[in-house]
Amino acid sequence: MSTLPPLPETLTLRLGHSCPAPNTEQWLTTVPELPPVLPAPQVAAQAAKIADLQAKLHQLQASFPQNVNSLLRLVRREERLLTELSDRQQKLNLQAQRHWDQFLALVGALQDFGGLNELTPTPLGEMAAALRGENELWLALALASGELEDLPPHLLAAAVAALVTETPRSDSWCNYPIASEVEERLAALSPIRRRLFQIQRRRHIIFPLWYEWDLIGLVEHWALGTPWNELCAQTNLDAGDIVRLLRRTLDFLSQIPHAPHTSPQLRQSAQQARYLLDRFPVNDLLEGVELEAATLT
Repeated sequence: MSTLPPLPETLTLRLGHSCPAPNTEQWLTTVPELPPVLPAPQVAAQAAKIADLQAKLHQLQASFPQNVNSLLRLVRREERLLTELSDRQQKLNLQAQRHWDQFLALVGALQDFGGLNELTPTPLGEMAAALRGENELWLALALASGELEDLPPHLLAAAVAALVTETPRSDSWCNYPIASEVEERLAALSPIRRRLFQIQRRRHIIFPLWYEWDLIGLVEHWALGTPWNELCAQTNLDAGDIVRLLRRTLDFLSQIPHAPHTSPQLRQSAQQARYLLDRFPVNDLLEGVELEAATLT
């Protein structure tokens, strides 16, 4: 460590006296150097943390897209996807609940008509389960009623047609009258249909209950052997509509012999009626498709 120079000889220690300093720079340069101050351990640890955070922040900034607009587009897309996912999940939940409610309504309707004993199928329920149609319970009730039991094949075909035929156009007509015996049997089914309609309405079931009489004379006369051209001349329906009517009837007749708890007489009559209806052009798939295409055009 350097020492200070001696005081000037001209300096007198009296009040108000002074003397010039001949070598000022020497005084300034001889100020003793202070020893270096070492930081405390806590300060050093905090400085290390700050340095580490600054390095991580630099890496994070480097990973961001250079274009801010790209980042905003990604954020908006994520928000849209989350909204769409929420909407679809909500719709899925509503749809699942609707199907479950409809299933419970059908179970209730079967129980009202005795098709289910709690959750065990009765003979009526087994018959409905074996049938294929737009309203299997209505078809099973018609078969189980006994009103179709002793009808001859051509009249059975006409009665079945009334149960599976869609509502025709308001201007549709047919010159063939309905057989009185078929009319009586269908009238006997009217109270069953009315009760089923009330139950379906109360339980919000929307399955159709076909009950159309106006065109079933075509089915009866076709089963009796009426030629195709003559049959078409007795109605204003197109050929494709007639084929569709006969095929729907033929499809249900083919199910009756395989339905459980039906009488042998009804099965035999249904087989005979099916044989009577199953002839050209009804039994010709290609011809039927051409007729339906002609109807659409």
